Amino acid sequence: RARWAADRARALATDPSARPVPARPIPRVHCSRLSLATFRREYVARKEPVVICGLGPHLTEDGERGDGLGWLTRHGANKKVAVTRDNAHVNSTLACADTEILDLGEHLARVLPLDAPNLPEDAKGFGSRDGDGTYLYDCAMPLKLPSLLNAVRVPRYFAHDFLQRTRDVHAFTASWPSLFVAAPHTKSSLHVDQWRGNFWMAMVRGVKRWTLFHDEDVPYLSPDYGRGTLDPAFPRMHVMDAAHASWRRRDANDAAAAADDDDDDECGGNAASPGGTKETRDVCDSHPLLPYARRWDVDLGPGEVLFVPGGFPHVVHNLDVTCSFAGNFVDESNLDASLRDMKLLGAKYGSQMMRTHDAIDEVWFDPEDEVMVEECLEPRRLVVRYEDYLGGRAGRWGASDWDGIPDEE
Repeated sequence: RARWAADRARALATDPSARPVPARPIPRVHCSRLSLATFRREYVARKEPVVICGLGPHLTEDGERGDGLGWLTRHGANKKVAVTRDNAHVNSTLACADTEILDLGEHLARVLPLDAPNLPEDAKGFGSRDGDGTYLYDCAMPLKLPSLLNAVRVPRYFAHDFLQRTRDVHAFTASWPSLFVAAPHTKSSLHVDQWRGNFWMAMVRGVKRWTLFHDEDVPYLSPDYGRGTLDPAFPRMHVMDAAHASWRRRDANDAAAAADDDDDDECGGNAASPGGTKETRDVCDSHPLLPYARRWDVDLGPGEVLFVPGGFPHVVHNLDVTCSFAGNFVDESNLDASLRDMKLLGAKYGSQMMRTHDAIDEVWFDPEDEVMVEECLEPRRLVVRYEDYLGGRAGRWGASDWDGIPDEE
């Protein structure tokens, strides 16, 4: 993969027709206009990210009041969780020293008072308050917070997950949904999810700023394969963005100076060219290909659900106090790629991952057997209880099924 990335980067660097690609917004679609079948065909199969709207009142047992987090306090306040400190997730690796163990209720008590919409990162006192920089990240509810499972609802768009439809239990049978509770201006590293898993996230409270890149454009993101893993480490996203913002400002200033002076030789008229002057180009030497990667940006708000195609590098910035839950899934869109990675991971890390590969590989997921619901359903029918998500039960429901019981009954 390192060789592939180097070859792709070299080809782009020597292609005179290459042009930067502007960032695109992620489209929003209301759930009442998006059937389960259309989602799988138009977005998952085509590797197109999308934000699904309209499910907010149905994501937790508290309905419209879910963002108050009463459900979280009632069912999980006295449960122990591992919380990272000092915005440690912005790095591509973590150490035990970055983590503390405390009650979930204690984490909430520290974080919730910090909520201040539109709080700038350079605000006076920011970073020194108790709870600043803390992040409960990707905590598996079935394994670590099972008392929460009856309080949340899994979007039905992901209930067909092949990981839930195996004969044997495996390493990821009980990994999702997972919980995230973050302080303002905490960030993740730019990363790719393991074994090219498709990803979804349901926002309950706050706003997360997401940036995604196409999986084929990993070579343009200054990847580092030196740690010996299938997926590379990347530079910090805000550092790369800041470098290119500075480059654009200097390029614009040089162009303006050139336009104001009649003597191009004296003022460096080449600064107005697309590449800028040599001095300007040097600012971005460490990440020169970033503008050529296909990129999507979106601010994901309360009640919205995001789909991220498997293999897409992504990074998150919590703009305020956020609470969300999420999961990875495998289906026909990424099955072969996931199995290839799981087999490689099994060869390196041992029998547990290989057993996961074998549990999935032994099942024949016949496309003819898939239940493709073409009808658009009302929002309340587009979420399922965890007990119906577990084992893939809800993935076999038709349009008229609800809680496993046809309407006519």
